[in-house]
Amino acid sequence: MKEIFNFKTYNSADFVDKSALELKNIIQILLQDSDTISIAISGGSSPLPIYKKLTDYKIEWNRIFFFLVDERCVSISEPESNYGNINNIFFKKINAVSFSMIEAGISFKQCADNYERKILESVQKVKNLPSFDLVILGMGLDGHIASLFPNTKALNEKEALIVLNDIPQLNTQRITMTYPLLMNSKKIVMIIKGKEKKKVLIDSLTNKLPVSVLIPKLDILLN
Repeated sequence: MKEIFNFKTYNSADFVDKSALELKNIIQILLQDSDTISIAISGGSSPLPIYKKLTDYKIEWNRIFFFLVDERCVSISEPESNYGNINNIFFKKINAVSFSMIEAGISFKQCADNYERKILESVQKVKNLPSFDLVILGMGLDGHIASLFPNTKALNEKEALIVLNDIPQLNTQRITMTYPLLMNSKKIVMIIKGKEKKKVLIDSLTNKLPVSVLIPKLDILLN
């Protein structure tokens, strides 16, 4: 298993503190190599306390551009909004630039197209594609990452970097980064809490869940 996964396992009591410290160290190393860096982050219950803890550290936040990995199709003022939740406990507390996927007054498809354009304009390219310095992901019990859910069309997207993905099992749509963009990032850290999710991750090697594609690039913070 060690040859496949890079697990860093922490107990429940210090999971948030140790994970935040790990991310802080990664960010500071990245800042040594560039004037500015770009980071894509996920919402959800697991990473939010870690983002909150990160605000305790003295990091040159003004040199960082934050993007979202995915977003629900709701206003940022709604409780379900990833950007809204992250903004309240993280972005508002630091001096960084952050970009919401949702814009008022336009369709969600146009929001997705605009976000792709923003990434193309703002993120340094490697192999002719934007390359985030760091991507922070979570994972669902069905093995989804970002809003790349099992058996959805976005899993097969080869060209677009950001898409509006139909998710029939949730009877909804979400805006999400696609594999070409995620796989071109320099570093991916996945935050996983609980034995159930660890089992899903290990089983994904044979079940071919959405997370399987990213396994070769993953560093994993595990509780």
